[in-house]
Amino acid sequence: MNRITNQMINNTLSFNLQRHQTDMDRIENSLATGKNVNIPSDNPIATTNQMLYRTRLTEVDQYLANSAESKSRLDEVDTTLQSALRIFQRLRVLTVQGAHGIYTSFELKEAVATEINQFLEELVSIANTKGATGRSVFGGYKTGTEDQPNPFVPIYQTLTAGNQGDAMIGVEYRGDIGAMRREVSKGEYMDVNIPGNKVFWATNQILTTNKDVADYSAPANQIIKIDDREINISAGDNLDIIIDKINNAGLSVRASKGPRNNLILETTTPHQIWLEDAGSGTVLKDLGLVNSSFPQPPNNVDPTVSIGGMSIFEMVIQLRDDLVRGDQELVGGRDLGLIDMGLENLLKNIAAVGAKENRIDELARRSEYDKGNVLAMLSKSEGIDYAETIMNFKWLESVHRYALAVGARSIMPTLMDFLK
Repeated sequence: MNRITNQMINNTLSFNLQRHQTDMDRIENSLATGKNVNIPSDNPIATTNQMLYRTRLTEVDQYLANSAESKSRLDEVDTTLQSALRIFQRLRVLTVQGAHGIYTSFELKEAVATEINQFLEELVSIANTKGATGRSVFGGYKTGTEDQPNPFVPIYQTLTAGNQGDAMIGVEYRGDIGAMRREVSKGEYMDVNIPGNKVFWATNQILTTNKDVADYSAPANQIIKIDDREINISAGDNLDIIIDKINNAGLSVRASKGPRNNLILETTTPHQIWLEDAGSGTVLKDLGLVNSSFPQPPNNVDPTVSIGGMSIFEMVIQLRDDLVRGDQELVGGRDLGLIDMGLENLLKNIAAVGAKENRIDELARRSEYDKGNVLAMLSKSEGIDYAETIMNFKWLESVHRYALAVGARSIMPTLMDFLK
């Protein structure tokens, strides 16, 4: 039989009372915070899961913020393009009227020239629209400089025909083709802008070089960029191989060999082709496409290159000039066809913006659903059942009181107790 001393009884009692107080303190802390894990040692597995849940919540909140910002930017693009669309609808009316010989007198020609010039000014203003952040909506990455705040720069000249005075004769795009992308869901990115070299272009562009490059061979490994897509050119590549690489690069541009062993580039969708020799490369310069004096885009096409295709500004300028001259055949044929092509491109871009907005709405709903699921899992992992926790606390409180009562009886009386 083991010998039990008073010290042993006292130690056991103190240990049990301390354990009860520790458990009561833990449960009291859970009731105060509403969480069943306050430090990682409380439940390492639950702590790990909660960290993962909170990381996912942060991601979902960022996706929702990105979706809201993307929707706002696309709304800006849509509103701006709708304004341009209304102008084009009016221009089409003027074109049909001009084709039927309505604007024959000098006064009517002067009036229609004045109206079209005002439309041109408004179209340039629309193209240079600034968003809520002050960034050009159609300028790509460029935010503008003090000397050149806008991506579209009009060119003026005094015109006597139609008594127009200083009128617009051209518009240059000096932005870039940078696409602003936002991650709207895990691994899903979306462009929230349209560069101006695409949306304000009316027809396919054709670049025809006038240089015979039948004997051309790339002197070294180089990289060319067409519409910002990198194409690797190997040393020794000739014109046929370069054409093949361009056509297999997944671009909206087709390359072909001309009758004089020259290079021809033609877009398959209306836009201004973006050309660049990367680094110290010279392939595009050697082929006669890029101006060696001004190699950086935009407007870096070699002056010997024949350029086909028109921006919507050039198209409207041509319409104005034909109406002032009274050339009904050109107005009713060529100009009306170009107006319809410009309208088609605008409508295509408006439809693309609308489709993106619908997709963003669906992704936002999915993110909200994910957020609800993660919050529910987090609540189950870290939250407490108040009724059960209070019951456990009351049970521990009762056990603690019983332990105190039993301990008081089990401790042997001392000599001082008898003297009392």
